[in-house]
Amino acid sequence: MKEIMSANVITLNRFMMKKMLDIFQAAKQFNGSTYLYCRNRTVDAANLPKLVSFLLTIEPGTAVKIIAEGENVQEHLDGIQKICTSEISILQKSEKRFLNSSETFQI
Repeated sequence: MKEIMSANVITLNRFMMKKMLDIFQAAKQFNGSTYLYCRNRTVDAANLPKLVSFLLTIEPGTAVKIIAEGENVQEHLDGIQKICTSEISILQKSEKRFLNSSETFQI
């Protein structure tokens, strides 16, 4: 069954290119979707040019939401948070939500 989870984080420093590539690789290897949301903008983390543009515009001290949908979401979110540990600090994780495959929503 598909799950959707999110984690709210706040940036402490600007993202370095190595961290951006690590997030991109994790999103590409994940069997699902990964999105980053900040200030009414959403980006698919599996799209490298858009991910880089998005992360370059984030100022230190800005809140960012990481949203993951798929299977084994908890492991994936933990992996992305581990990648970012020197760049961001975790504020809060949300609870799991299970998706009915017949339901759809737009981000």
